[in-house]
Amino acid sequence: MSLTLLLQGLAIGLVNGALYILTALGLTLIYGILHIVNFAHGEVFMLGAMLVYVVYVLWEWPLLAALPAIALTAAVVGWLVERGIFRRLRGQWLQLLVATVGVSLIIQSLSWLVFGAQEKNVPSILPGVLVAWGIRMPYERLAAAGIAMCMVAALYAVVYKTRSGLAMRAIEEDEETARMLGIDTDKVAGLAVALGFALAAMGGVFVAPIYSINPGMGLEAILMSFIIIIIGGLGNITGTLVAGLFIGVVQSMGALLLGAESAHVLVFVVMIAVLIFRPQGLMGKL
Repeated sequence: MSLTLLLQGLAIGLVNGALYILTALGLTLIYGILHIVNFAHGEVFMLGAMLVYVVYVLWEWPLLAALPAIALTAAVVGWLVERGIFRRLRGQWLQLLVATVGVSLIIQSLSWLVFGAQEKNVPSILPGVLVAWGIRMPYERLAAAGIAMCMVAALYAVVYKTRSGLAMRAIEEDEETARMLGIDTDKVAGLAVALGFALAAMGGVFVAPIYSINPGMGLEAILMSFIIIIIGGLGNITGTLVAGLFIGVVQSMGALLLGAESAHVLVFVVMIAVLIFRPQGLMGKL
């Protein structure tokens, strides 16, 4: 196998990993701050893809208007879900788990009714292919990965450089103490879930022009997100970043060397190995 082919596989893996990270970060943020396993996360990802089809393709909105509108819509939905469900069941992990599964099934069922079963396609937003040192990469994927990493950097700035981020980390450490210090834990929790939902929706937006989309596409997204946050460390933002890129490369190189089906198996093998030998994840907890 030539060096160029290996570099091609590595490049594809890093780009795919950057897109995985965006969706997984939303799940990490919600779990890290509130310790909630949000099984509806994949459906939010799917809604992001469907909304960009509706807003950009059917309604013909400019892309620069469509993106913030979709992110804001997802954030509002997240805030409403936190206020109406998560907040009322805080501390009841089993009830919360069942509730998020219920939300997932409701969103998916309604999406099948509204959008139908036929797969849809978002036309290429940035056509063309970059060729460098024998490596070929579509401009669209590069742009999506670049924007995704900019959003990751913005999330880092929010969590580690702002008062709201400090409040989030305080709640993660000890919610009761944070409340005694005067932190409005309900407000911060709503912000964390809103950001998590917005990140998941934007993950769907960026893959919509790359793959066919349908209301069932959320399953693979949440499965991959769970694998990434388990490998990186539950609730660890840096761990999610490292694990996302790592899994992207493992999957891409595995497909190149072993075939596409074997690559999926390899991802699960890596996850199980991490669970056995380093159950806290590569980077540990937040």
